Amino acid sequence: MASNLNLMYAYCFPFFISITSLLIARWLIKTFTKSYNFPPSPPALPIIGHSYLLSSKLPESLQTLARRYGPLMQIRIGPSTYVVVSNATVAKEIFTTHDLDFASRYEPCPSKYNIYDGSGFVTGPYGAYWRFMKHLCVTKLFAGPQQIDRFDKIREQEIDRLLKSLIMKNYSEEGGPPCNLGTEVTNMTNNLIFRMIMNKKRISENEIENEAKMMRKLVVEMMGLAAKLGVSKVFSFRTKMDLHGIGKKLRDVFWRYDELLEKMMTDYEDDNGIKDQENDDGDLMGILLETCRDENSEVTLTRNQIKYFVL
Repeated sequence: MASNLNLMYAYCFPFFISITSLLIARWLIKTFTKSYNFPPSPPALPIIGHSYLLSSKLPESLQTLARRYGPLMQIRIGPSTYVVVSNATVAKEIFTTHDLDFASRYEPCPSKYNIYDGSGFVTGPYGAYWRFMKHLCVTKLFAGPQQIDRFDKIREQEIDRLLKSLIMKNYSEEGGPPCNLGTEVTNMTNNLIFRMIMNKKRISENEIENEAKMMRKLVVEMMGLAAKLGVSKVFSFRTKMDLHGIGKKLRDVFWRYDELLEKMMTDYEDDNGIKDQENDDGDLMGILLETCRDENSEVTLTRNQIKYFVL
C-alpha cells in the first residue's frame, strides 16, 4: 500500500509543480505587463475558442452574439483573435477617427508561398507606397466617369462580338443544343476586363480571348488554393506545415502567373510602343508602366508590384 502511494506521489508531484508554475507565471504576466481594455468576449473553449458558437450562417451567429455582448466584441477561432464590429456608429469611428490604426489589411495567403510578398497594395501596410497607390487609383487608374469613358470603344467592340457570336451560333447550331448565354456573357466580361487592363494594338481577337482565359484560369486556381490555406492560417499551429502540398501548388501557380504576365507586359510594351512614347489609350497597364518609368515619381513602382496589382 505504501509503495503504491509513493508511486502515485512520484507521478503526481511533477504534474502539480507544472500546473502551479503555469498559474504563477500567468499571474506574474498579468500583474507586470500593461493591461489592455479588450472588448467583451463570450466564454471560449480551449484550442477551438469560439468556433462552437458559430454556425454555417455566420452573419446570423455574429448578430446573435452582438445582441448579448454589444456592437464591439472579441472572438477567438483557434489561436487567432478577431474583433467584430456590428454597429454603424462604431464602424464610422474605426474608419474615420482611428482609420490609420486599421489601414493595414488581413493577408489570407501565408507570405512564404507568395512570390510577391511585400508588393501588395490592397493588403499592404499603411505607408508611402500605400498612400501613393491610393492617390494613383483616385487620380488616374479609376478616375470616375472620365476614365470610364475612355473604354467606350472597347465596350462597344466586345458587345458587338458577343452579338455576332450569338447570331453565328444560332445559325450554325439550329436544332442543336441551346446556347449557354451565361458562358458567353462571362467570356465577354473577361475579354472586356482584360482589354481595360492592357489593350494590345497588334493582336487578334482570338489571341485576346485566349490570353484572357489563361489569366482567368490561373487567378481562379490561385484564389482556390489561397482560400484553403487561409482556413489553415486561422489555426496558426498548422501554418508551418504544408501537409497536403497546397502551399507548393500555390507557389507554382504564382510562378506560372508571373511568367504569363511578364510575357504579356513585354509584348504590350513592344506592341504599344510604351518604351518610346506616351500611352494614349489610358488603359491600366499603360498608366502603371509610365509610372514605373517616371524617374520623378514619388514612389518607383517595380514590375512585381504591377503584376500583383493586376492580380
